[in-house]
Amino acid sequence: MNEHSAHRSPDHRLLMDVAAGNHSAFETFYHRYATRVYHYLLSLLRDPSAAEEALADVMVAVWDSAKTYKGESQVSTWLLGIARHKAIDTLRRVSRYEMTTVPLESAAEQIDPHDGPMDLLVQEALAAQTKQALEQLSPEHREVLYLAFYQEMPYQDIANLLDIPVNTVKTRVFYAKQQLKQVLLRVHATEPLQ
Repeated sequence: MNEHSAHRSPDHRLLMDVAAGNHSAFETFYHRYATRVYHYLLSLLRDPSAAEEALADVMVAVWDSAKTYKGESQVSTWLLGIARHKAIDTLRRVSRYEMTTVPLESAAEQIDPHDGPMDLLVQEALAAQTKQALEQLSPEHREVLYLAFYQEMPYQDIANLLDIPVNTVKTRVFYAKQQLKQVLLRVHATEPLQ
């Protein structure tokens, strides 16, 4: 164990166990990240079966290449980078070059057990409007919003994942939020909640 080993995150140590061929560590890693990776893949591929297939490819890649992880980024950033490459490969295989997303889970979709039927209808309408608004954003803007708000990734990690400067991430998030706001205003004007 070198002097930096003591400062490694639990996920880093878990990945090192995977690199050593520990099947139990891989199972733990899979259960820790599979849902998160699947949702990211689904946001890029828009096809549940393609996302499931890509998830399997990602996890095989993790098993095969865990030893290449150098600890220069968070494990989750490294993993989502693999997932992004697998999604791009999938899109190329099916001759679809534009990366698109499924609707992001919005706050409107979070159901409170104390809500009445009318509250639930309003939430469903708001979720549908949010979905419609998100579909009108560019793929780049949808992706940065997904990573920033639903994967809760720091801008630096998003920059590393997408291989773009951090200021580009900030700019995309800013413009994506502005566009989303404008689209939602138009949607609300044409489709009132009540």
